Amino acid sequence: MAIDRGASTPLYVQLKDALVSEIGAGDLKPGDRVGSESELERQHGVSRITVRQALKTLVQEGALYRVPGKGTYVAARKVAPLAAFTSFSENMRAQGLTPSYRLLAAEVIDPPLPVRQELRLGDRGRAFRIERLLLADRQPIGLQDGFYPERIFGPAAGQIDPASLAEGSLYAHLEATLDSPLGKAEETLEPAIANRKEVELLGIAPGAPVLVLRRVSYLANGEPVESVKLVFRGDAYRYRVSLHREQRTGK
Repeated sequence: MAIDRGASTPLYVQLKDALVSEIGAGDLKPGDRVGSESELERQHGVSRITVRQALKTLVQEGALYRVPGKGTYVAARKVAPLAAFTSFSENMRAQGLTPSYRLLAAEVIDPPLPVRQELRLGDRGRAFRIERLLLADRQPIGLQDGFYPERIFGPAAGQIDPASLAEGSLYAHLEATLDSPLGKAEETLEPAIANRKEVELLGIAPGAPVLVLRRVSYLANGEPVESVKLVFRGDAYRYRVSLHREQRTGK
């Protein structure tokens, strides 16, 4: 894409669009280093100020990222599913990605008090804890740490075999085996810094940002069946919400 000095579009926007086109065409892939400021200046016949503005804009938009002392690189594609009561599998497939899982742990435990309260387990009820590494196109993107009423899982319950959770959607398993379908969920989202375990499993740098989503899910009859914490890579996942303003009458 050539720079057109006679066009009304600012030069830095044209350069930005040229770089975006190279990324879209696969000429620049995630992890590739883009040219230095001087290289881009010579290649496109623009000023250093124009180059810096184009790169700054792409960094702000998340298409590129900078490594101090090394250069500017193409960022990995960010998954941006709509905020809805959907499973990880459904979200990834909607983005054209192939979901998969690695089961890290599956055990019956006495859950923490907050989880006990969320799942209405009483004083003695136990929960099945499931930890899974979530992958998109075989690349780790998130971690799941979920608690589910003990009655739903294992041979004693005659419901879901935890070993089957190494593949397939947990929500699909739930809806296929329970009498009532999933109805609603309540969730919160906040940023955080990855801890040591998250750094190791997600393959990210120490101190990297992550998005932490906490969700309590209910069946259509109002019974809680899930208390889960989901941790997603900040460089690969963004949260998108569709907001609608309520129609008001009068002043």
